[in-house]
Amino acid sequence: MLAGMTRFLFASMAAHGHVGPLLPVAGELLSRRHEVVWYTGEKVRSKVEATGARYLPHVQARDVDGDAFDAEFPERVNKKGLARFRYDMREIFIAAVPGQVADLQSYVDDHGPDVIVAEPAMAAAASVLNKRLGLPYATVGIGPLMMRSSDTAPFGLGLKPSSSPLGRLRNRSLDAVVQRTLFAAIDRDYRATAAKLGLDSVAGGVFDAAVSPYLFLQPTVPSFEYPRSDLPPQVRYVGPLLPPAPADYTPPPWWNELDGERPVVLVTQGTVATDPQELLLPTLEALRTEPVQVIGVTGGADPATLPPPPPNARVEAFVPFAPLLPRVSVMVTNGGYGGMHYALANGVPLVVVGATEEKPEAVARVNWSGVGIGFRRQRARPTEVRSAIRRILTDRSYRDRAHAFAAECARYGGRARAAELLEELGSTRTPLVVTA
Repeated sequence: MLAGMTRFLFASMAAHGHVGPLLPVAGELLSRRHEVVWYTGEKVRSKVEATGARYLPHVQARDVDGDAFDAEFPERVNKKGLARFRYDMREIFIAAVPGQVADLQSYVDDHGPDVIVAEPAMAAAASVLNKRLGLPYATVGIGPLMMRSSDTAPFGLGLKPSSSPLGRLRNRSLDAVVQRTLFAAIDRDYRATAAKLGLDSVAGGVFDAAVSPYLFLQPTVPSFEYPRSDLPPQVRYVGPLLPPAPADYTPPPWWNELDGERPVVLVTQGTVATDPQELLLPTLEALRTEPVQVIGVTGGADPATLPPPPPNARVEAFVPFAPLLPRVSVMVTNGGYGGMHYALANGVPLVVVGATEEKPEAVARVNWSGVGIGFRRQRARPTEVRSAIRRILTDRSYRDRAHAFAAECARYGGRARAAELLEELGSTRTPLVVTA
């Protein structure tokens, strides 16, 4: 082991949104001559190994494709809204913890890491290793902050924050109702699993359990998150954790159409909710006669399987964001956390349409922060999308707010700052808390 080198064990679910924020951090640590081994699913093995990290497979835990939950868990298909959210928390995330613990224990024995770096789906397993061995761990957030706060309504309701006396009364009342009803079964499963693994249950329940007491890296900036007087002191904002720009990208023949003559609208279907009927096709219809150039990205589906796009649109299965976003005026998205931050880091305002997973919270934050316009629905309405895009293109406040966000992102350091904090944790092995 080289002097000053730290061994990191990364742990993540095999899903684009869970792995994506960790990839640039792993790459940065490896470039600083640290060692990284990575426990995750076979689906993302090539991405992990492309960073230079050593891949560690699932053995005891089920290797779940996190981007295809409906195929992996057919009973999930007919569940909607909070019912689906409860199912996911109980049957996918909490149920997986014992197997994850067994695998991680084996890999800790084999590789002797100094620090575990986990995304929230693996944080509970990391906490078990911490209790058993004293091994410090950091959590890297992958979406809006979920932990409970006196200044916010319970996560998932998509309500604006309020720290006034009446607002805090609202928050406490809603939290009590949610914990007794909607999340009661989740909490029972969490506490039963914690007891089985020898953990003390966290007072805040399963959401707070994902917060490492050592370090929590949140890949955004304060202006996109609700202010919290009780934010845990180990939470550090590091700005978006974005992948490096591709070195060998060859632009398609239509690239010269993005010459600035017309505003460019990017509509991206994301990598999980990829039904083009929900966002891509309604947006193409909404903008059919608008004086804009539309670039549609399917998220993987073959564009040839879709209806022919209107004359002012180009549709591709994939276009790298790094070279494209500097030419974009508005991005339309279903609220994926990484995609939104890629746009905002480039000063591009948003139109967000989403209602599943954490999407209501993403929509609420977009509206609250002023960086775009959000709609809490699963299927976009062409009239709403068209109106929102017209408003963003004519009201400079959205562009100004997005540009301010981009400047704020640059100040927070991204992958370099995340790596510095992880290096500090590896050196001190003590909680990195912000003191007043």
